[in-house]
Amino acid sequence: MRKLICKSCGNAEFNVLNVGETLCKCGKRLTKLNDYAWESSQKWKDVQRRRAEIISKMSLLKREIDLCLDRRDEEGFKKRTFELKLCQQFLDNALQDPQHRLRERIKNQGNLSF
Repeated sequence: MRKLICKSCGNAEFNVLNVGETLCKCGKRLTKLNDYAWESSQKWKDVQRRRAEIISKMSLLKREIDLCLDRRDEEGFKKRTFELKLCQQFLDNALQDPQHRLRERIKNQGNLSF
């Protein structure tokens, strides 16, 4: 479970003043939900970093594919498009929430008719 933190200072300790009104240690009164932020776990940060790495790799692969098309290099084109498809598949499947992947698998198995 993630904690709420103060959006301005990042503190997670609050004093409750009234219903729907808290006071942060920095002195800011927090009355609306957008005054808070969610505390991110290290696992979430790692997933975001890997996602960013894959997206940048996909961008580089697209540039290389364009160069292969310009040089009419069919072998290089096939190799890089295969890598691009693998990156897209990894981005779509492997970095998703495990519960979401399970739901998708169950949904796909339910669509099969014997």
